[in-house]
Amino acid sequence: MNDKVRKIIAIILFTLLLVISSTNYYGIKGIDNLAYVVAMGLDIGDNENLKLSLQISLPNSSDGGSSSSSQSSSVVVDTIECPSINTGITLFNGYLGKEVNLSHCKVLVISEALAAQGISEHLYTLTNDIQFRNDTNIIISKCDAKSYLEYSAPALDKVSARYYEIAPSSSEYTGYTEKVTLNQFFSSVTDSFSSPVAILGSINSKASQDSNSNNSSSSYYIAGQTPISGEVSVENMGLAVFNEDKLVGELNGFESICHLIVSSKLKNAHIRIPSPIEQLEYIDLYIELKNNTKNSLKLVNSSPYITSDINITARMQSMNNDIDLNDDTTIEKVEQAAENFLKQNIYSYLYKTSKELNTDIDSFGLYSLKYFSTTAEWEQYNWLHRYKDAFFNVNIDVNLSSSYLLVST
Repeated sequence: MNDKVRKIIAIILFTLLLVISSTNYYGIKGIDNLAYVVAMGLDIGDNENLKLSLQISLPNSSDGGSSSSSQSSSVVVDTIECPSINTGITLFNGYLGKEVNLSHCKVLVISEALAAQGISEHLYTLTNDIQFRNDTNIIISKCDAKSYLEYSAPALDKVSARYYEIAPSSSEYTGYTEKVTLNQFFSSVTDSFSSPVAILGSINSKASQDSNSNNSSSSYYIAGQTPISGEVSVENMGLAVFNEDKLVGELNGFESICHLIVSSKLKNAHIRIPSPIEQLEYIDLYIELKNNTKNSLKLVNSSPYITSDINITARMQSMNNDIDLNDDTTIEKVEQAAENFLKQNIYSYLYKTSKELNTDIDSFGLYSLKYFSTTAEWEQYNWLHRYKDAFFNVNIDVNLSSSYLLVST
């Protein structure tokens, strides 16, 4: 073997040793030296500006026991008071003896009290952090964020990170809230033609359930008020509404459905309407958007006049022998009742957002841009301030499609 061949073999062996050693180091650091955060909570501090809570996944937690009671031990929640998020993370690094890693964080929970003060500083901090994911879900908690994290037990999912990823997706089959990510929220905070919303969450409290016990529909609840008892201690229902970066109000489950209808985001939902048929008190309907809602806007004496044309496909889900679905008159009565019910609630929702909350969470401002030829004119008009002067026209067509009707045999 000549010297040239020996030299090539030596280089190859040296390269392999470098690769193997660096791989082992990375593996050691990934397992032993990193603390993976699955959820972050922000509260007002008692002594400092901020109370930072981190829910950290324990190593091999996905291999935990089969009983649901063991799931709470798969994560730990630690809290520290600090002047800023970055300072808090640095303090956690020293306290834990590990480097905090935010790349697996699935949810950011912010207390209502902190959100009411304004959260732009914290948003800019997290959006500038290369580890923090833009698709992290944003939850505004009616209780303190630390308690929300402590009571969040993934009873139906063994892995806490998977639980936080799936739980907000309930909006796709209930309509009671909207899945909102950091990227969406930050964009709405910083633009000039819309206002942000976030998921509304809370601990399920038996004390608050009695106040809404007479509701004819479960969709009128907000987080923390639903009459449910079970192993899951927290719930997400309704929306937290912001004016720029400050929390100004909230929407219940049905108002959230109205928001999703107007903004063309509704997948499907169940609603309960007063029955137009004497023998029944209420009728349950399963609804979907037949097509995207058509929104248009005119400026009348500088005030926005907004029209929403809505087409809904419905399926009847509650009935008795007194309802004849082969009778066109009966079908028309149900359709008309659904149209009247939805129109009344959507009007109420729209005027609540404009007059009471002064927040354009449906991005109607986009439709007004065509009336301004320059950025200076648009900024001078100040859409987010003028939205309170808006008035509305809502047109709804509900179709009980024949393919959805039960035909007597």
